[in-house]
Amino acid sequence: MRPVKRFTGILLLSLHILAFTECHQLLRIPYLMQHFQQHRAADPHMNFGAFIKIHYLGPVLVTDDFRQDQQLPFRNVECNMLSTTVCVCEPATVKIDPPVEIPSVFYCYNETNKPQFSSFGIFQPPREV
Repeated sequence: MRPVKRFTGILLLSLHILAFTECHQLLRIPYLMQHFQQHRAADPHMNFGAFIKIHYLGPVLVTDDFRQDQQLPFRNVECNMLSTTVCVCEPATVKIDPPVEIPSVFYCYNETNKPQFSSFGIFQPPREV
């Protein structure tokens, strides 16, 4: 029973990938090789790198075999997987104000002008009644 589940999972995943991504373009690779062989027959000194440069990296030229060129894989992709998002952000400016000088005023409390905060607090020492 387990191999059937595995096969079903692989089949469904493959169908999903081929239907909803650009991986279905990989099925056109045999046509790429056939088209390369046609170019190689016309020009025996052409290598695969020059073929890729002509069909993918160079400008789009409308030639006699333009219709065949459009059938190559990843030539006309609806969802561009290789695109890059570029965000132009303004440089952040940080303004640091100089520190404000606090006047050095010291209050000296002695027993006569001691603040009475302790008499208003909740937590007080025990008192004799």
